[in-house]
Amino acid sequence: MVAARVLSLRALPGGVIRARDLPEREREVLPRGQLLELPRGPRSAATTAAVQIVLAAQREGDPAAWIQPEGGTLYPPDVAATGVDLAGLLVVHVPRTAGRPGLPKAAEIILRSGAFGAVVIDVDGYGVPSGGAWLGRLGSLAREHECRCVFLAGAARGSLGPLISLRVRAERRRVRSGRFVLDSEILKDKSGAHPKLLGPTLHRGPPGMP
Repeated sequence: MVAARVLSLRALPGGVIRARDLPEREREVLPRGQLLELPRGPRSAATTAAVQIVLAAQREGDPAAWIQPEGGTLYPPDVAATGVDLAGLLVVHVPRTAGRPGLPKAAEIILRSGAFGAVVIDVDGYGVPSGGAWLGRLGSLAREHECRCVFLAGAARGSLGPLISLRVRAERRRVRSGRFVLDSEILKDKSGAHPKLLGPTLHRGPPGMP
């Protein structure tokens, strides 16, 4: 059994922005129904990129979910500072005793609900099941429910598998004290959407960032 702490959801403020009402750039950047991998590494801005995907889903009127191991690195005040409505973000902490199947199983349960526009799964340093069956199940559910399924993964291990549609390296480039630009590079694209992806966009770093 996968244990989780669930944060309540409520209507998003400010009305709903439909996908077709978004700027053309943002529509291209965020195709639905895909498995997207954001590898972490030196100067990585993978978490920032994932938060931007969550924000885009909320702007379209959909809640989002963030799945991480118990004691994960998601820091809600930083997320809220980007404009994400924490009341529209389901946060799941998977106990490490659940083993390698824990994170994918939690993601599968959430995707089956069909209620979310984006699901982020932080598997960096945690490990995933062997073989590709688990990715196949998540990919099918993402397509069925038109959800953006995003993996935060360690760069050293290589891609999670051949079923990943988009693999994108997101990096930060310091422009001045406490400010950085998010740049991205497409490492793999099987989506057929030819996305330009995230950035360059200016972001405020967390307190203490040089």
